[in-house]
Amino acid sequence: MTATFTPNERTQDNPEVRQQPDGPGLRYGKRAEVTAVVAIIPGSINLFRERIAQFQAESRYYEGRIGTVHELRIILINDNAQALVTVTYDGDFKPYLEDILREGGPWFDALFAGVWEGYGKSSEPETRGLILGSLVTASMFYVNHHDLSVKDVARLKRQSAALTELLDSVN
Repeated sequence: MTATFTPNERTQDNPEVRQQPDGPGLRYGKRAEVTAVVAIIPGSINLFRERIAQFQAESRYYEGRIGTVHELRIILINDNAQALVTVTYDGDFKPYLEDILREGGPWFDALFAGVWEGYGKSSEPETRGLILGSLVTASMFYVNHHDLSVKDVARLKRQSAALTELLDSVN
């Protein structure tokens, strides 16, 4: 980031937030962010609302296949004329984009085809171009535990459960 700040006692242990080296978005430790601003086709909001429950229900399956997503949000804005699609994930942008399109492409297609203006199929170069052209970088990005990846969190949860079980068996 090019902005400067005044160092003080509140900034002394602040890790560097930097631009992703290979695409849009910011990087904070192991985690990165990117947001898409999506144009909703006029009159398609009811179709979007019909599909969003299925999209939500399938999120754990698809995000598990992708394996690097910490959180994903889709927010309707501007009187349902646009949506913000925000994601926090591990690693570099290009590998994440390829993972999301390969593993989650059919999932996104089922939600956005006929809803996102210009969206065809995630496998089409035109749709990939549309996605890339809709991406913006946050002005500010913070996550707690920026040094933990999705895999790190899963491992720590397993270790905690095993330790709790061991301690409970002693009592």
